[in-house]
Amino acid sequence: MSTTISRRQFLKGASLIGGLALSSAVIAACGGGATAAPTGAPASGAGQAVTLNIGSKGEELLFDKDTLEAPAGSKITLNFKNNSTALTHNWVLIKPGTTETVGNDGMSAGEANNYIKPNDPNVIAHTDLVKPGQTGTVAFDAPAPGQYPYICTFPGHHVLMKGTLTIK
Repeated sequence: MSTTISRRQFLKGASLIGGLALSSAVIAACGGGATAAPTGAPASGAGQAVTLNIGSKGEELLFDKDTLEAPAGSKITLNFKNNSTALTHNWVLIKPGTTETVGNDGMSAGEANNYIKPNDPNVIAHTDLVKPGQTGTVAFDAPAPGQYPYICTFPGHHVLMKGTLTIK
């Protein structure tokens, strides 16, 4: 059985095949292909364990580090050492642009809730309140690449006690 196609159908099909071939060549030339990670996927090394250590800065309302870094997709364990002899602190990782909201909501939440509003969608991870001289730990999966603020939500501390976790 023979099938007849018009010249127009033939050229249309040839154009489509040529376009696909050209697209494939461009993707291959740009490093694309089966081994490339899809857009938004964690970088290589995903799932690796990362330990971050941070503390308060004596009696000042400051963290001893104002920047931290971790790779995308990592499993982060953060150890927070309260180096104060008198002040209680915590470490709270939050979504960008929510510092004032989380800090103010924390005051209303009270000490029984570690000065963190229960089930707050703006809070990514947090330690409990840490008494002077003690250490608190939190384990969490790194969020998507970007810069995330961290603060202390003890009443009034979030204004000065803050930093940025960069996920690469």
